[in-house]
Amino acid sequence: MAKLAALREDSGRAIPQLMRQVEPTASREVLVRTVDELCLHFHVVAVATLLVDGNPQGFFLNLCRAAENWRRLLTHCHLKQWALPASRYMEPLLGAVTAGHWSLARQVAELSETRWLPGEEYRSEHARAQLFHALISPGTRDAVIPRVEAMEALQLEAESDRAACARALLAGDAAAFSEAFRHAVLVHGEDIEKRAKLFTTPVTRFAPKRAIWLEGLALLRLSERADLASFDEHFQYCPPLARTPMTSHYAGDWVVSLGP
Repeated sequence: MAKLAALREDSGRAIPQLMRQVEPTASREVLVRTVDELCLHFHVVAVATLLVDGNPQGFFLNLCRAAENWRRLLTHCHLKQWALPASRYMEPLLGAVTAGHWSLARQVAELSETRWLPGEEYRSEHARAQLFHALISPGTRDAVIPRVEAMEALQLEAESDRAACARALLAGDAAAFSEAFRHAVLVHGEDIEKRAKLFTTPVTRFAPKRAIWLEGLALLRLSERADLASFDEHFQYCPPLARTPMTSHYAGDWVVSLGP
């Protein structure tokens, strides 16, 4: 926790510096890189606020700040008619879903890239992002099933679990969702622990993911929306405090000067 608290201090200093660097006249590459880094630091602050301070509302607010800044970047790219960032940049969207800020999550999903960009992302990353986009908006069976099938076609263990969770959400099957999700947590945990032991793993970028599985929390929030969630069931990397309702109002603060 001491290391996470120290990283939060670093991120707290980095956030205003990065915000000052964002200029509407900057190039696409500079803006994507800067706003991506800004979102990362908001997530470091969010996770530290949750785990060090035990403050879920501060956690949710900082997740929303990251998502709103990413929404503004996507809006700016559309206005400029620039190529959109690859859909693998999922964390801001997942943060909005975890906070239960559905209107913000829908906007980010609807503004995001839909095409697979082979030079910038793996096919599995793209398939995963497109599945989440469809689950969030419009959330209909016709929109979700083709993306589930695309994920299943990859024949990867982790992606099969996500596909099973999505099918369970559509079917309203709480038992099937819980079973698929429990296995997904195990697979995620194995990957996280393996990455934690690598000296090449970037400290700051990995820090928010070490104890919190944002994608898992987003899936649990989707299951709540579908009236499938069992709050009493404990899942590693998805602490109960992070699953409480967001009661604070996000007023659109701490945002860069991009787009409406």
